Amino acid sequence: MRVLVLTKPFGALPPGELAEQLAQAGADGADLLVRDGQTVTPDTSWRIAETAKALRGNGLELRQVSTDLISADSESERVIGHCAEAGVSQVRVGFYRYDAELDYAAGLDRARRGLASLAELAARHGVRLVLALHHGTLHPSAAHASLLLDGREDVLVHPDPGNQAKEGGEHWRLTLDVLGGLDRVGCVGVKNAVWEPDGAPGSWNCRWQPLADGGVVPWATILPGLQELGYTGPFSLHVHYPADDPLAAVRRDLGYLRGLRSGPFQSEPFQSEPFRSEPGTAPPAR
Repeated sequence: MRVLVLTKPFGALPPGELAEQLAQAGADGADLLVRDGQTVTPDTSWRIAETAKALRGNGLELRQVSTDLISADSESERVIGHCAEAGVSQVRVGFYRYDAELDYAAGLDRARRGLASLAELAARHGVRLVLALHHGTLHPSAAHASLLLDGREDVLVHPDPGNQAKEGGEHWRLTLDVLGGLDRVGCVGVKNAVWEPDGAPGSWNCRWQPLADGGVVPWATILPGLQELGYTGPFSLHVHYPADDPLAAVRRDLGYLRGLRSGPFQSEPFQSEPFRSEPGTAPPAR
């Protein structure tokens, strides 16, 4: 099991310090976020090679670079070109946001054209694109991502049950079945979340939770289930919750994740549970 760490919580650490922190945390490599305020920004994408070298010097790999790119332009050319030069095999594209005020079909068409232009650019550089399943986008689930991909076989998918929990969730086996199997998976995002009342009557909020503290995503079932199916690709650990000490947070969540690998596998049947009413309650409306 190869576990990458999304570098977001480490902010703008210099490449050498970032590599040392990830090595101390016990990661196998980095999922390098290229964004303003990070070790590498879109304007300093030449530092991707420097970061890759620092990681290799600490026994780690730079397996994936995550970006906010959504169409081909001069910035995309520069970032993807530097990824190729650094030997990065996968680039995660940005998010094609859903806007309820706009026409869905028009938004989907625009997103398809943007993704197609990026895929053509990546192909010229020998890099594979990865599309994450993410809340608030046109691709929050496998089915919606398939509509966006529109038959494209040159873009891999990045399932992320934690992200998907923000919009209610999707059974992990259903995700794989809709995508067409493990061959379509470039990486699996790992995080957890909890739903809690937000103060207003009847209103709830989904917030990020340390992986080691559990949450709504059943990783104790998903991880061994993926391994049982033969998944050998990378996992990308995300620490999105506030952490005063990112190194300690990443180390703790990594330890928990690796512990699940050796834990007993308990199958989770894919079926809806019957409603069991308490005295004085009625079944949910359908």
